[in-house]
Amino acid sequence: MKRILLLAAATTLSGLLLAHPHKGSAPEGEILTIAVATGAGDHTYENVPWWGTSKNKGVGSTNGGVAIDKAGRIYISTDTPRGILIYQPDGKEVGTLPMSKVHDLFIKEEGGKEFIWASHNGGSRLVKMTTDGKEVFEISQKASGEVKGGYRGLTAADIGPDGSIYVAIGYGSNYLHKFDAKGKLIKTFGGKGKGDGQCNTAHGLAIDHRFDPPRVMIADRENGRVTHFDLDGNWIGVVADGLRRPTDLAFRGDVVAVTELAGGVKILDKSGKVVALLGENPNPKQRGQNGVAPDKAEPAHFTAPHGLAYDSAGNLYVQDWNRFGRITKLVKVNSVKQ
Repeated sequence: MKRILLLAAATTLSGLLLAHPHKGSAPEGEILTIAVATGAGDHTYENVPWWGTSKNKGVGSTNGGVAIDKAGRIYISTDTPRGILIYQPDGKEVGTLPMSKVHDLFIKEEGGKEFIWASHNGGSRLVKMTTDGKEVFEISQKASGEVKGGYRGLTAADIGPDGSIYVAIGYGSNYLHKFDAKGKLIKTFGGKGKGDGQCNTAHGLAIDHRFDPPRVMIADRENGRVTHFDLDGNWIGVVADGLRRPTDLAFRGDVVAVTELAGGVKILDKSGKVVALLGENPNPKQRGQNGVAPDKAEPAHFTAPHGLAYDSAGNLYVQDWNRFGRITKLVKVNSVKQ
């Protein structure tokens, strides 16, 4: 495998936005078959060519999320009949869970056992299931009774420190709902708009444990911002704006990785400052487009980043919104020779 290591020298926000480490074209016939570094400093990564797939072939339509269990297995949702694909870290597929059109998923441990929580957009419900696919709990209109705005357009969810369940209806009403651990509605907040406490496509939701008490973080896609609410659903403020259609959130230490549908992946510090930019695509015709074929996107360039997760070693797994099915593994480069 041919390897290219091109590192970003940008150290300021303006530098990060104007320079990216892998401009230019890959050699003819080597699209996605070479490893390219992306990012800067402590947030430098190198892609794994054709991870989880075969050359010039995708996994089928991807419009969902990524989750990783304690054993290191990677779960990637698809819109195909095969549903959720399960991989080993080396990219070998080891199983599937037949739930298609899961828009977001995460894994939580409860009583020593891991459970997958799936925002099942295709079924307008939030589902809790075992890692072998047995459904044990759901929140839907039928299960929880009348909920303002309904569940059509469910995009994301997460669990608070006390077991409360937070749900975003980003493709529908743009309301955010808080339920207790048994699925009883506690509060509805958010709603469509551009102002404080509102959302315009509440696409991603995650509990931000970097603060005490933790906060609810929202990837407010069409408002181009990431925002905070407290655990009671009260508005705190904008964490970062000027983002390019943010879609999903993944935390590691004091930083959060944010997928941008029309850009790349930004790493933000606790204050919301951009500290690294990954996978910036220099081709404007590919940004935010789901029809980019596997052999047309260049090494370590994202086309329409949609979902992501960190593993325990700090590696990143990202899936693009892509009708062919595009997933990328970025391996953290722990020491870089400038």
